[in-house]
Amino acid sequence: MAGPSVGTTDSTIIVTGTRFVATFDRRWGNLASLRYDGTELLRTALEPNFWRAPTDNDFGNRMPRRQRVWRRAGPDRHVDSIVARQDGDRNVVVTVGQSIHVGGARLETTYLVRPSGDITIHNRFVPGDTTYPEVPRLGMRFTMPAAFRQVTWFGRGPQETYWDRKTGARVGLYSADAGDLYFPYVRPQENGTRSDVRWMAITNADGVGLLAVGAPLLEASALPYLQEDFDEGQEKINRHITDVSPRALTEVRLDWHQMGVGGDNSWGAQALEQYRMPSRTYEWTFGLRPVTRADGSWFALARRDR
Repeated sequence: MAGPSVGTTDSTIIVTGTRFVATFDRRWGNLASLRYDGTELLRTALEPNFWRAPTDNDFGNRMPRRQRVWRRAGPDRHVDSIVARQDGDRNVVVTVGQSIHVGGARLETTYLVRPSGDITIHNRFVPGDTTYPEVPRLGMRFTMPAAFRQVTWFGRGPQETYWDRKTGARVGLYSADAGDLYFPYVRPQENGTRSDVRWMAITNADGVGLLAVGAPLLEASALPYLQEDFDEGQEKINRHITDVSPRALTEVRLDWHQMGVGGDNSWGAQALEQYRMPSRTYEWTFGLRPVTRADGSWFALARRDR
């Protein structure tokens, strides 16, 4: 298979292969469009994600105030550089340097685009001032059109699981509608994550979509809600289930980790130290593979040399 070609405009970098077109936004430094066999898979671009909607335990230990500097760290980042280059005659590498306005932190994101359309994404986070509060989450988020709501994953399940709350869920193969991954807590808050995910496929009724592959593991979610729908801000206002409604989209969140949800008590205890992310350098990698049902089983595609 011939390697992809690269074209540029003032606002975009366009990587074109036999079956795909991947478009990067030069201003925001992100993957903004991915068309596979003529079908657009992205509704909104990939964005770094450092925040989570506070849980009841988070409010109990004042996380929304203590760690509030990270709430807008992803959307408010500044792109310092974006460079595309051919890697031999097979792959294209797009490297993005970003400033994070929290103590002078830096994030470098590298997209390795292969002839098949598979994209390996590597993130390197380097803190500036290490006295800043620990990071609530290290991951990326994006949305897909509403038709992409069939979710199949190989990881812990079937219920939601978290870094420090997962031993009661077995690793296995599970499948559900995106709406069924939502857990209706009486007060809306972070929910729906699956941990120790080897891979997760988010597809439409025709079996077309994206396969996210951990290297080796992910914490992942795919819900018909935005993260902001569950975020009450710095103070708990005690909304109810009826205050949030499904949207015509599927938001996908692919994390290295988010901090543990805790639970030793709900009036001050933080998550245990081993389930928190203090200010230091972190690196993590995952893959995004555009797929159709005709391409083969998700198991085989997740194992295939990208």
